[in-house]
Amino acid sequence: MTREPPLTASTLDTELAAAAGRRWWNRWTIVLGLALLLVGGFVAGIEVQKAYGETPAATGPGGGFRGQGGNPGGGIPTAFPGGGFPGGPGGGAQGGRSAEATTGTVKLIDGTTVYVETESGEVVTVRTDGDTSVSVPGKLKDLKAGDKVSVEGGTDAEGSVTASSVTKTE
Repeated sequence: MTREPPLTASTLDTELAAAAGRRWWNRWTIVLGLALLLVGGFVAGIEVQKAYGETPAATGPGGGFRGQGGNPGGGIPTAFPGGGFPGGPGGGAQGGRSAEATTGTVKLIDGTTVYVETESGEVVTVRTDGDTSVSVPGKLKDLKAGDKVSVEGGTDAEGSVTASSVTKTE
């Protein structure tokens, strides 16, 4: 019969370490887990942005902001410049003019011509006639300098707008 040596602290530590086995994770497991978590968060962020995010405003014809589709908030994007069928709702008028919304502050009113300063500081000449729809308390003559307006109509080669409607905004 052989006798076993007495257990000491160092022998006990050695035997416990051998019996415990290897751990199931290491440094690379943690790195891969964090990478998977980051990629999953990125993909989830994209999906949330698609569902709830803002639509960027377009700066020119064919975009979703400039009054296409008869709606100041935008219309259905199409292959036609101006956002719709030529001559139809939301589309450019025949003859190279496109219907767009111009918003800004009234600088001056001279008879049937209104000068509107846009947010960028550009002054746009707006021509009105008997066919222009006016949504102002009163009539076009009741507009005054400093009023905020939204004008829809075609723009000619010189940048003047022939208004189809003028709406006073707040």
